[in-house]
Amino acid sequence: MMMMLVLTIIVVIVVMRHDRPSKGIPIKELHVQEMFIIAIGILMLSYVVTYGKVLDWMASSRLCIYIVVAPLLIALFVWMQLYSPKPYVSLKPLFQWKAILGYFYMMLVMFFSTSTSLLSSYMTTILQVDNTHTYTLYVWLLPGYVLGGVVCFWWFRWQRWRFRYLIGAGMACFTFFFGFLYFTVSPDSTYESLYVPLFFRGLGMLTLLAAFGLFTVEDLNPKLLLSNAFFLISFRAVLAPVFASAFYSNLLYYLQQRYMVQLSENMTMLDPLAASRYTSTLSSSMGQGHGIDEAMQMATNTLYGVLQQQSTLLALKSILGWLFVITLVIAIVSCFIPFHKTIKVPIIRTGEDSV
Repeated sequence: MMMMLVLTIIVVIVVMRHDRPSKGIPIKELHVQEMFIIAIGILMLSYVVTYGKVLDWMASSRLCIYIVVAPLLIALFVWMQLYSPKPYVSLKPLFQWKAILGYFYMMLVMFFSTSTSLLSSYMTTILQVDNTHTYTLYVWLLPGYVLGGVVCFWWFRWQRWRFRYLIGAGMACFTFFFGFLYFTVSPDSTYESLYVPLFFRGLGMLTLLAAFGLFTVEDLNPKLLLSNAFFLISFRAVLAPVFASAFYSNLLYYLQQRYMVQLSENMTMLDPLAASRYTSTLSSSMGQGHGIDEAMQMATNTLYGVLQQQSTLLALKSILGWLFVITLVIAIVSCFIPFHKTIKVPIIRTGEDSV
């Protein structure tokens, strides 16, 4: 992945034409103050969301300070843009319903896409897959990205079907992804069975992001494109993944502890399966020369490992089930939303796109 990123950067540097401005830009027009304020505000907010559970939320003085300062900095940034004669970012895109709807859907897409953290937990805890194979599995997202790009190109080139059907199909890919995982995750599942759902997740992700990227700028004033890019990056690439990652990790931890308590209440020596596993581990440990206390500890750890695995599996099932239902509802509702008229995007050949 890093090699592909480096290759992309090299291609951009070599191919992209750089037009030098006729005159220099004054430092005061770079809006360094506004950039610094919004960057610090978003970083503080991201820190609070990410490390809130680790630092025990309000028990940390640092988090308490960030919780107060971050909203103030963001509010100050918005106030400066509203009353500045030459704002760093125009807030006009936030007053257009297409932009708001597009930002909302793209945040949903990133929220669902960040659920790969659940998949990583499943592979490391249930399937016992190492980190190298876990991250290698995500390569199967690339064919989905490629197909999604081809689908969007020809869809907007021909435009023989309504836009809402494309959105419904993109959400249906996420529905298939979560539904497949919900019905197949188990200790007996295989690593190779995850290729297909990841392909559909990549297909749905790129289709929806490309579609709503065009949707948000359809009726937008060209002078507001840079402001639109600011909001796209802030909502889609920063806030949505950060909040989604914290949400999934906190919810997974909460459900794991909840199911661990429920399962441990019934795991006693009166349970034949628990008793047989405990006795078997105890006997094998003593046969290997361990003392009675150490053998009992090893047998208890074996049962704890089983409980942890089962609680993780139940927590994943619960989250994936809800995500499956939510994406299914959104996919069906999206097919009936009148987003706009049919759009046909022309391909303009200027001959000087790149040098």
